[in-house]
Amino acid sequence: MEAETMITEVYLLCYPVRLSPIEEAYKKSNLRVLHPNRNYTVTSILVCFFFMCFVGWIWEVSLSMISYGCFVNRGVLHGPWIPIYGFGCVLILLLLKRFRMRPKVEFSMAVLLCGCIEYFTGFFLELTHNGQKWWDYTGYFLNLHGRICAEGLLVFGIGGMAFVYVIAPLIDNWVKEHLNKKLSAACLVLLLLFGADVVYSHFEPNVGEGVTQ
Repeated sequence: MEAETMITEVYLLCYPVRLSPIEEAYKKSNLRVLHPNRNYTVTSILVCFFFMCFVGWIWEVSLSMISYGCFVNRGVLHGPWIPIYGFGCVLILLLLKRFRMRPKVEFSMAVLLCGCIEYFTGFFLELTHNGQKWWDYTGYFLNLHGRICAEGLLVFGIGGMAFVYVIAPLIDNWVKEHLNKKLSAACLVLLLLFGADVVYSHFEPNVGEGVTQ
């Protein structure tokens, strides 16, 4: 961990705390927190997944409120989560670690990965729900079959970078500080609720005005 921290300091990816006049105890607990090239526990990954699923849901709901002026429960599932955001961020975190010290390459690969996830998710949903679309980028700049577009991929790329370099390390630090049986139990409950929602939504998907129309 110390070696990883020193590497991130050399590449200016985190604050060089040893050069700070602030007390070492304070530095360790508050400043040396954003080294992104780290290994994540299963619990941290689960918390990251559900956190980003919820953030994605909030993002989509907020956009719908701006567009329609009312609350719309976005997503194919019924709960307050949109899994494509959670899966996308976690896959960036796990699959692109080798590029973490090269942010430009990381960004490019994140855009490519998110594009594949969004395109094939859209294709799968259409295939399994009689062609029903939950999003359609037809008419957008550089769209492909209405499933992905340049604007959406840019947002996913920027969001993915913010996640792996800032949000995920902060979540991981929080999990390490609060890891106990209650947190593990909460993750298990969320997994069960999420699984139940996936099964139920397979037969009764979330549809309607502002969602699929």
